[in-house]
Amino acid sequence: MLLSLLPFVGNFAGAVAAEALPLSAAWRNRALHAAVGIVFAVVAIEIMPEALEVLSGWQIAVAFLVGGGVYLIAQALIERASGGGSRMWMIYLAVATDLFGDGLLIGSGTAVTASLGFVLAVGQVMADIPEGAATLLTFKANGVSKRNRLLLSVSFIVPVTLGAALSYVALRDQSESAQLAALVATAGLFAVAVFEDMITEAHEAADDSAISSAFLLLGFAAFALVSTGLG
Repeated sequence: MLLSLLPFVGNFAGAVAAEALPLSAAWRNRALHAAVGIVFAVVAIEIMPEALEVLSGWQIAVAFLVGGGVYLIAQALIERASGGGSRMWMIYLAVATDLFGDGLLIGSGTAVTASLGFVLAVGQVMADIPEGAATLLTFKANGVSKRNRLLLSVSFIVPVTLGAALSYVALRDQSESAQLAALVATAGLFAVAVFEDMITEAHEAADDSAISSAFLLLGFAAFALVSTGLG
């Protein structure tokens, strides 16, 4: 549970930085792109290589579809509740999903070995700093008050700790196949979240440019280097 707090701390640090610094819409756009690049790196570098060693193609396909389908259902429910409303809440859901996935990674990794859980926790922190900044800037752009912006940022502690607790308890005595299938389902959640909401929000900004795309590449590359350095 303590390890699961690290991604939340990274997310909240990004939010505090965005609140304290006069960041422009262009930097919000770049932060979203960097966060998307890092999330893709998590899926490509941490999850899929492990899954391919143990699971068959059809198991990976089913798990990925289940995870993505869960996100689409949640997305539809939120859109209906808000009357097709603000994308702000979809960004919130995307980040909450990512943090829940961080918790799943940490919990399932710790179920294998404590050292693996530590490596996964440290690896997630860098992804959550630009996410936290971009999310707070999105709240600000939608007229949310400073107090409520910070409260919404604090609320992200719930999905990451919940994901860690649930995955550790549910997966610690399960087979390696079951653990990896859960991680692939998390990858499905990640993929839909970044495509449907985070990258769409970024591309709708007036400040979208080739520089923004470069931040996506830099996010992916930075996470690859950190992941490799952590073993």
